[in-house]
Formats: sequence, structure tokens, C-alpha cells
Amino acid sequence: MIETSRLLIRPWTTNDVPHYQAMSFDVGYTCFSPPGIFLVKDESEALQKVNGRIKNFEEHRIGKFLVFEKSSGSFVGTCGGDFFDLRGEKQVELGYRMMLSHWGKGFATEAASALVHYLLSDVKLQSVYGFALHQNQQSLKILEKIGMKYQYDFSWAGLSHKLFRIEKP
Repeated sequence: MIETSRLLIRPWTTNDVPHYQAMSFDVGYTCFSPPGIFLVKDESEALQKVNGRIKNFEEHRIGKFLVFEKSSGSFVGTCGGDFFDLRGEKQVELGYRMMLSHWGKGFATEAASALVHYLLSDVKLQSVYGFALHQNQQSLKILEKIGMKYQYDFSWAGLSHKLFRIEKP
């Protein structure tokens, strides 16, 4: 478990199926994603997705963690690292998605900062990447706020993104 001043961040368990279902229908969570990528039709399908996230964490110590607000216990969203291919090399990308009701509260920045520390210190990665669509100005600001440096524009999922990187100090 990772704790910040306002957030609790933890890996998935099989009890988190309702959280997966909630995020799959939340417009804030899914708005910068390919259509339907998180959508599930029932509890069984949500459990399959959750089990995939659990397996990823068990095998690699990374994945998108659940983020909860300490004071209310509310499910805020997810934040963490996942593998992606960058010019033929396997790298780790920091990603964060917040439920619409939690936008504008600084939770994404707080969670992203904590996860970068975890990935560089605990997982012992040498660097972490982040990227966002040019239109996603808030996400681009978060990457800069947490100390990532712009590298270049690149294509991901057929769309132009800005790529950022932070290295182990």
C-alpha cells in the first residue's frame, strides 16, 4: 500500500469488481481512452479484468493501482505503471485516470507523484515515461508538475501524443 497525505493507493483484489464496473461507465475515467476499452457487460467480465490486473501486479510489481480518498474512503480512480513498446524497447508508462467527480482536486498529481517514487525507488526502474494526447492539457500539466521532461511527439494507438520521461536521480 502507498499512502500520501490525502490518498491510499493499493493493488487490486477480487473484492474490487464493483470499482471496476463503476470506472468502466464513468465518463471522466474513460474520456481519453479508445471507445469501449474498459467497458464490461457484467460482473463476470469485470472479474476477468480485475484478475488480469492482479496477475500483472503479482508477476511484475506494477500495474494500475486503485486510488482512494483517505477522508471519505471514496474510490477516486487508478494510477500506476504498465509496459509499453517504445521504438522496439519495453518501457514503463505512468498512467492515471480519475473518476469525473474527483477531477480538479489535485488527486491525479498526488497519486502520480507517489507512483513515480514507487516505480523508481521500490521497483528500481531507471526511468519512467508518461504520455498524453495533445488535447489532454490537464494530463500534460500533471506530467510536468511531477518532474517529467518532454521528449518528443510520437504516435500511440494511431494518435499523436506528447512523450515525457523522468529518470532515477
